[in-house]
Amino acid sequence: MKRGAVVADLHCGSSFGLMPPTFTTYDGGTLVQNPGQEYMWRCWDDFTWRVSQFKPDFIIYNGDLIEGPQTKSKGYEVSLASEGDQVKAAIEIIQYMQKRLTHPCKHYFVRGTPYHVGAWGGVEEEIAKQCNGTPYLSVGTGKYCREVLWLTVEGVIIEAAHHISGTTGFYRLTGVDREAQWSAMSAKDATKGVPKSDVLIRSHVHFYGLGEHASKQIFTTPCWKLQDSYARKHSVHRFHPDIGGVMLEIDGEAKKRGNAPCRVIKELYSLPPVKLTSLE
Repeated sequence: MKRGAVVADLHCGSSFGLMPPTFTTYDGGTLVQNPGQEYMWRCWDDFTWRVSQFKPDFIIYNGDLIEGPQTKSKGYEVSLASEGDQVKAAIEIIQYMQKRLTHPCKHYFVRGTPYHVGAWGGVEEEIAKQCNGTPYLSVGTGKYCREVLWLTVEGVIIEAAHHISGTTGFYRLTGVDREAQWSAMSAKDATKGVPKSDVLIRSHVHFYGLGEHASKQIFTTPCWKLQDSYARKHSVHRFHPDIGGVMLEIDGEAKKRGNAPCRVIKELYSLPPVKLTSLE
């Protein structure tokens, strides 16, 4: 049995994303955490400790590690305006976890959304390089960070990609089920050339969801970004994020027996309480 962990959507540089406790910007200034980032850091500190105790053999960083310039909102919810500072913050945050690991562990990086990390993937490629990313071959370009990771663990094929379509309706797992169905159909067509994945990992939607078919498992990861004004614009309640990460136990013998080869362990944290306004 092998163990793994998955983290995604750090959104470093956002006023609502992860930020180191004290950060020195490119111009020598010192930036401290706002209250939301302070709360998020306490969650990250706890999660990284749990990951270190879990002793994973691999960790997948599944995209959107930085916030980017936020051109649609004209950058007004960005706490780090410099892309270089966002990259530096992401490296510090990821290395904080890596330094806690006391055993060999491979690190794999998957490319995120072009809106946040750029169209060419150079931002997350640099983060992966600085954070001891393991090179791998796959579709698209990149050495340390690509659009899709197919990872074989004890004969179990794990497929990690950042993007998955959201849902405009009430049922949030519609997109998850649809993705699994498309994967199953592709696997039956040898001309497609894609591996027959057993476990699908997706991110991007900022909520945790788990689905299982007869031939495969699929889940979306929680995130590390609090609700922003873009989410509240659509609905005060509809787009509350799930904060946290996921840990995995991969059992190749279970696959041979026809059972689910992956035990998915979610680690979720409550959102910070909103203060009430009193008339008195």
